[in-house]
Amino acid sequence: MAVLPPQFVDVPTAISSKGFISVIGIVVDILPLFRTRGSSLCITFTLKDCDLDNGNTWDGLKIKYFNDNENYLPQLQLKDVVLLRNIRVRPFSGRNVAVAAQYEKVPWAVFRLELDPNPSPSPMTGPVPFEPSYSEKKYAQSLLNLVSSEITVQGQLRPSAPQPAHVVQASTSKPKPPGPRPFLLIKDVEERMYVDLLGEVVKAQLNDSEKAILYITDYTAHKDLFDYQKEENASRDGDQYGYLSRSMKNWSGPLGQMTLSITLWEPHASYAREHVKVKDLVQLTNVHIKRGRVAQNLEASIHTDRRFPEKLHVKLVHDRTDDRVRDFLQRRSEYLKKHGGDTTEEMSGSKKSKKKQQQRKKQEGKTEEGQQLLKPSSLSSKRRPNENIQAINPEILPRSLEDILCNESHENTSPDNIKYRLPFQNLCYRAFARVVDFFPPHLEDFSVPLNGESAISSSSANNEDCGPDDPIRWEWRFCLLLESAFPPPGQLKERMKLFVSGHDAEYLLKMDAVDLRRKKHALEELREKLFILWGDLEERKRKAIAEGEPNSQPVDSVSSIPFVCCVKEYGVECAHKRDPDRMEVDDLDCGYEGCLGWERRFAMFETVIHS
Repeated sequence: MAVLPPQFVDVPTAISSKGFISVIGIVVDILPLFRTRGSSLCITFTLKDCDLDNGNTWDGLKIKYFNDNENYLPQLQLKDVVLLRNIRVRPFSGRNVAVAAQYEKVPWAVFRLELDPNPSPSPMTGPVPFEPSYSEKKYAQSLLNLVSSEITVQGQLRPSAPQPAHVVQASTSKPKPPGPRPFLLIKDVEERMYVDLLGEVVKAQLNDSEKAILYITDYTAHKDLFDYQKEENASRDGDQYGYLSRSMKNWSGPLGQMTLSITLWEPHASYAREHVKVKDLVQLTNVHIKRGRVAQNLEASIHTDRRFPEKLHVKLVHDRTDDRVRDFLQRRSEYLKKHGGDTTEEMSGSKKSKKKQQQRKKQEGKTEEGQQLLKPSSLSSKRRPNENIQAINPEILPRSLEDILCNESHENTSPDNIKYRLPFQNLCYRAFARVVDFFPPHLEDFSVPLNGESAISSSSANNEDCGPDDPIRWEWRFCLLLESAFPPPGQLKERMKLFVSGHDAEYLLKMDAVDLRRKKHALEELREKLFILWGDLEERKRKAIAEGEPNSQPVDSVSSIPFVCCVKEYGVECAHKRDPDRMEVDDLDCGYEGCLGWERRFAMFETVIHS
């Protein structure tokens, strides 16, 4: 093996080190990309450069690489060789882990094996492109040679260790030049394909804050799809207790192997939550076909487009003259005839169809009318949102606080036909409101100290390098009181507590959290940024506190301009459940009759102030 490049250490040395190191190793394990509680994405992987045959990934160096932009993260496969310069090793959960915080520009290079007689490393680099040195390339090549020694004459990797089902396997052939994705019927798709599909939504799971799942059919069958049967016939071999059949209760889609589940990630998930419903006809592009991790049935996913992160690959289809749509309607009609379904719905001349269309248009008209006030282009100049505050996914119409707080999706019915309201759901919204108050009352308290362990376990641990005169790490933590900007006629203005902390606050302010009592320049910068958000609110609040009237905030007269922000809904355990002195007759903090033990909360995310 080649000699390590200068300033680099081998993996065993890196594991036992503390502080900044540079390392090169082979990827032996990858975890799925996930989003933190803030705005960052994180990829976790493990590197080794020796003992590759023992099948154990725990003796490698675990890497956690954070960044707000997915394009700045290394795109990895098993057996890739990864170079990392100046990454910090720190203790976490009893072992040393190398962490690249989102504000650290840790250079990475990915060397991938090409199966030709004379492989040469042509690395992908980031987050800022650079050219590895000759010694770095030479050492990476020696590790690639180790990888190539595990490949048989047929070009297949030896099954020396089980591969996780969620990890992309190393390519066993030269990559083909990119070309147009094929439009296929579900019956023709195969594993690892990227295809375009057209189908009907028969079921939708839209309550997850990170993703959405659509169940799509085009009324063609595939032998590797889940087999949906009538409930009384739903038991399967090895399922004596009927676990699998439970997922088929109230199944409204076609029977048999005709339905493909597709997981949507952002921004496609947000679009689906706002616009897609059961019975809609949708066009899906860049659909990745793969195997499920448990049942090994075919499923699919649509990830963020790395070249165009805002591009949507989900679209509602209204044009019934397209040949593909006509073919779909023909297959659907034949299926419904065969299974005793109602085929008159698609017959434009039927009375039932006209009635349903009228009801749908009426309902859609109500929705559009309710959201019309929130379209920026339709608002007068005095009522338009603050242009200095931007939230992601501008193509999604913002909602009023009234719509968010009274979301009908929280209403549910139990199997015993008992109606109840869910205390919270993990949902994301774009809201339109203005700030009328904040807490804590002093800006100096918007940043709070964290102890070392909490900071390490947070992806924002490296907000500021610690020196001998500043051993404490700091985190943003404050709350805004929002008020509805323009409530529907005849309704009182709703208010919402909106928590802002951690990554979300850093994204909003574009500032690192520091000791605001010591660093006056940071306090003044914060005051100027927040003036853009809430006008003269803080000035009036300071004056009221100085006059001994801290609760006399003149809400209606503050000069804050309404703005659009992203809001995520979540739940925390109710405070009264943890209070041993609280009596049963006391009012419930959660605000719901018949408390279910959870309190509904809202937090800001992916909203920024442009100063």
